[in-house]
Amino acid sequence: MTFRIALLGLHMECATFLPHVTGREVFEARTVRGDDVIATFQNSNTVMGGFLKTIDAAGAEAVPILHADGGAAGLADQGAISSYRHEIVDALKSLDGSLDGVLLHLHGAMVTQDELDPDATTLDAIRDTVGPYLPIMLALDYHANLDATSIAGATAAFGYRYSPHIDMGATGERAARCLIQTLAGDIRPVMAIARPGLILPSIFSATDLAPLAGLVDKARRHSNEGSVYTDVSLFAGFAYADVPNCGVSVVAVVDDTAVEAQGLADALSLDVARNRDALSAPVPVYGLNDGIERAVKIAQDADRPVVVLEHADRANDSTYGLAALLAMSDRMRVAVPFLWDPEAVAKAMAAGQGAEVSLMLGGHSAPLAGAPVQVVACVEDVRADFTYRGTGEMRAGSTVHLGDTVLLDVHGMKISVTSLSHSAIDFDPFLQFGLDPAEFDIVLLRSKTHFRAAWEGFAAEIVIVDTPDYGPADISKLPFQHARP
Repeated sequence: MTFRIALLGLHMECATFLPHVTGREVFEARTVRGDDVIATFQNSNTVMGGFLKTIDAAGAEAVPILHADGGAAGLADQGAISSYRHEIVDALKSLDGSLDGVLLHLHGAMVTQDELDPDATTLDAIRDTVGPYLPIMLALDYHANLDATSIAGATAAFGYRYSPHIDMGATGERAARCLIQTLAGDIRPVMAIARPGLILPSIFSATDLAPLAGLVDKARRHSNEGSVYTDVSLFAGFAYADVPNCGVSVVAVVDDTAVEAQGLADALSLDVARNRDALSAPVPVYGLNDGIERAVKIAQDADRPVVVLEHADRANDSTYGLAALLAMSDRMRVAVPFLWDPEAVAKAMAAGQGAEVSLMLGGHSAPLAGAPVQVVACVEDVRADFTYRGTGEMRAGSTVHLGDTVLLDVHGMKISVTSLSHSAIDFDPFLQFGLDPAEFDIVLLRSKTHFRAAWEGFAAEIVIVDTPDYGPADISKLPFQHARP
């Protein structure tokens, strides 16, 4: 018998303190349907790529329906999410009971104007449509905010193990293998969740930092030990979504043994709680001026670039680091990849390649992003509706769509400016423009953890700076209303 498996995805990470709402047009720029899901994600390090790889290996039939992605920004528009939810439900109804299972990819940290846990609502809508017995395997981001209600509609849930998310494809494979084994009658998975009562800032959720690295490894080892099927996921949660289930959680999936599943989840959750203090401050964070001073001092004698990490930026358009480093551009080779500013891109493209243009760069998303910085720039390169296939470890094979994009030279500083917001996490933002990352003294990044897959070990040092933006290391500065005390 050939199993027919539906493929679904509706994905966004929402920083609720940002004032803008992400509309349907942003989702649609990254949305694929039907057979385009297979064409887009086949052989990629994505959850959907992992789903497809396992389905093919098992000789099952993929029934691709939809994968919509809003990226990482402020609230998701309720109307857009409701529309996608209806589209999913209608598609499942049209299949008229011909499915054997569902593979679903959600983020776990989506929030709309009206719903604090729209991912749970989407999952429940799917469950209501397919009935109580059809297996639904759920793959989630490592930064998902979860409680028992969030995942109640799933047969089993699986999260990325690592941040940087180098194992997105492997997570899709874990979920899909569990589904295939369930459909074959080899296992009857049961699931349990535990929460240690801890919220981690994203900058401290990198899984190569101690003691988190050891806890993540323990979850991985629990998933491989013993003759009984087990899978344990440690979720860091997403600190910048103000929701009741914000924070760390542990989900365990075990074959037909609810007590063992709860025991595994509880034990790892307790280990996390015992390490609260060390988890909350694993690396130094500098003020902007002290951090820039340190970066310049190191760069003077280094043969590799120093990364200045402006991690608090949630929209890729903060200007604090940009303004500070502009003053250094006469004596330092500085790169600022993937600054988000559609207005500046439009103006630079209208001027044309080789033109000199006056621009107000960045700082448009919200007041805390900093004031726009006035520059006179040479337009070095112009890319209309720029799309490329990622080559870095995390984005390998994935489609990166930046919209209209330009490369600017401002007194020797190289700034790539995009129309769609994407964090620069690997070397592609340099290589796509014929630049060598090793030739720069300082590189300003706005990633949180994902940059480490490329830059840790390559950079002379990573200098983390805190700026007054919407993703600070000290989360007590944020005006939480819904998160548990």
